[in-house]
Amino acid sequence: MVGKITVITGPMYSGKTTELLSFVEIYNIGKKKTIVFKPSLDDRYGIDTVATHTGFQVKAHRISKSDEIFDYINEDVDAVFIDEVQFLDVQLIDIVKKLVFKGIDVFCAGLDISYLENPFETTAKLLAIADEVIKKKAVCEKCGEHRATYSYKIVPNGGEIDIGGKDKYIAVCRECLRELKNL
Repeated sequence: MVGKITVITGPMYSGKTTELLSFVEIYNIGKKKTIVFKPSLDDRYGIDTVATHTGFQVKAHRISKSDEIFDYINEDVDAVFIDEVQFLDVQLIDIVKKLVFKGIDVFCAGLDISYLENPFETTAKLLAIADEVIKKKAVCEKCGEHRATYSYKIVPNGGEIDIGGKDKYIAVCRECLRELKNL
């Protein structure tokens, strides 16, 4: 039996990690063996946990490169959960395929596009091979509507990869993005 690939994507503050952790809880309630990963680059809420913006968290293994996942996988793992996949290398796609063919369900969460509106390559390739895609929206910080699909950077410094939270980014809808960019 093969596993399945589920990708949860959308802008910041859309509940991607919350959704990911709800699947972890479902598998744990079902007495399934789970393992959670996060990129070592992301240390916003602690180094060995995946956490939501509201504080819910689970223990996680930090990895710098995708192939480190195999250091933690054994025969009885039923599901693998990976947060912030946009920060991992594209080798993750091959790793995910191998896990799924071993019968392991894989859940990935991550941003689909940067604040510059460029697709994140790893997320885009995972979306292409996913069995299920969950596209989340956030509440727009400007108009208050639940239709935000963009992460907008509110500080001028830092590069395209610039880890942060409310101190650096807001979620906005396309209409408000147009206004913010004066288009």
